[in-house]
Amino acid sequence: CAAGEQRKVTVCMDTTPTSEVVRAEAQASQMFAAIGVKLDWRCSKSGSQEAIVISLVAHAPENRKPGELAYALPYEGTHIVILYDRVSKIMPNQVHAVLAHVVVHEVTHILQGFPRHSETGVMKAQWDSSDFSQMTWKPLRFTADDADLIQRGLDAREARSLVASNHVQ
Repeated sequence: CAAGEQRKVTVCMDTTPTSEVVRAEAQASQMFAAIGVKLDWRCSKSGSQEAIVISLVAHAPENRKPGELAYALPYEGTHIVILYDRVSKIMPNQVHAVLAHVVVHEVTHILQGFPRHSETGVMKAQWDSSDFSQMTWKPLRFTADDADLIQRGLDAREARSLVASNHVQ
């Protein structure tokens, strides 16, 4: 990828676009743009690359761990479920900020291709009150390792997509 060129990832937020969702998508896009990744928000496939599908569920299933806000299926590479009832209760006046960070965190798991966490930033395993407070005025950052693993994950996704398209022809 040429220096300064953004790599595109198609993402589909499978829900009604409320003001919180639209604001969260915009903030998530800005957070990824800072590391050279452009989120393309639409519900269709872009070329041969499969879209990442994010579902918002109104009520967390009983089998999910307390405090869990979302989960991704990184080995499957496509699906994310956000437990919206839990996200919306953390900071009711800043739902978009928390939702944006949850989206970025889970999309990162999908792009990296495995469930890894960092000591700090947006990929921290559990955010504390200081992290939630920061989200309201300045987005949590990716660590250099997170950004590198996202780029490597995008390379792997593109290679798999190329192999799959060659098998179809």
